[in-house]
Amino acid sequence: MRGRYYKMDERLQSIINVAPLIQKLMPLDCMIGITDREKFLYYLPGREISLGSDLKGRKISTEDGLYHAINSGREHSVTIPAEVFGIPFKSLAVPVKDDHGQVVGAIALGLSLKTQETLLGISKMIVTSSKEISEATKELAESAEELALQQELLNRLSNEVLEQVKKTDKILKFINDVAMKSNLLGLNASIEASRAGDQGKGFAVVAEEIRKMAVNSAQSVKEIREILDLIKERVTVMNSKISQTTDIGHQQVAATEEIYASVQEFSDSAHKIEEVAKIV
Repeated sequence: MRGRYYKMDERLQSIINVAPLIQKLMPLDCMIGITDREKFLYYLPGREISLGSDLKGRKISTEDGLYHAINSGREHSVTIPAEVFGIPFKSLAVPVKDDHGQVVGAIALGLSLKTQETLLGISKMIVTSSKEISEATKELAESAEELALQQELLNRLSNEVLEQVKKTDKILKFINDVAMKSNLLGLNASIEASRAGDQGKGFAVVAEEIRKMAVNSAQSVKEIREILDLIKERVTVMNSKISQTTDIGHQQVAATEEIYASVQEFSDSAHKIEEVAKIV
């Protein structure tokens, strides 16, 4: 019976022999434990992950994943938080069976989740930051769009002002024509009044007033035209600047929308990183 037991132990010994190689092949820090049905036969700590002492010869605890794997005949997996041993890790215990399907022991792999937790922390930070940036960018895009709409309104208003100023040119031309005709009429009236002698003196006064009114009207038309020309010039410049600003506003809207889309993609990538980290 004793010899048979050690024959079974040879299967476990083979696993013990390759345990260091298994550890080297693992991309993450890990520890390995191998037991028979009652106690630890071998324990290999990781670079950082360790249970603190050599477990060889120690009886298997009923709380251990190895115990559950041996007694159920199925693999057993559990995640151990950092609060227990200082480093979070995932424990996977697999029963070892003989040629007859009888469980003779088990092997457990403790895989460090330190990198996973780091990835999860980074991904959550990225998601939070991306959300804040997305909200700020969205608000900026909305503000830029509102600004562009207001600038378009100003552009339309300035164009309307220019049209109204252009219409005054016709009015001023009409007033100027009236002033010229009034001046000519006053001049003719003065000539006729001088021919009439004393009898035309009263008429001469009226003719002179008509000429003065015509001259004053012509001068007023000139001054008004100069003012309107200056207004037209200023409004034209203002219209040009508004158009440029409107174009910039549209560009800003487009740029912020692109930024918003990029941030959303960045956030999606962070979620994917989080999902990948959970695979381990």
